[in-house]
Amino acid sequence: MTADAALQKKRLTTMLAIDVVCFLLAGVSIYGAVSLGLGWAKPVFILAIVAGLGAQVWFILGWMRATKAEGASS
Repeated sequence: MTADAALQKKRLTTMLAIDVVCFLLAGVSIYGAVSLGLGWAKPVFILAIVAGLGAQVWFILGWMRATKAEGASS
């Protein structure tokens, strides 16, 4: 496994871990907002969604950067 592939694997694992945490947090907070009427849970839901999407964008940008660098070195 090359250094780039190892870095991408680490980046993927980190993104998946962040997404799982954000998914669970979003689920709990939307339950609290809808079923329990907790007003503060709505912003938590939105922030969890934004953080999960941010992790995915971070992964994709890193992948694009690695691919671009790989193409330039060939």
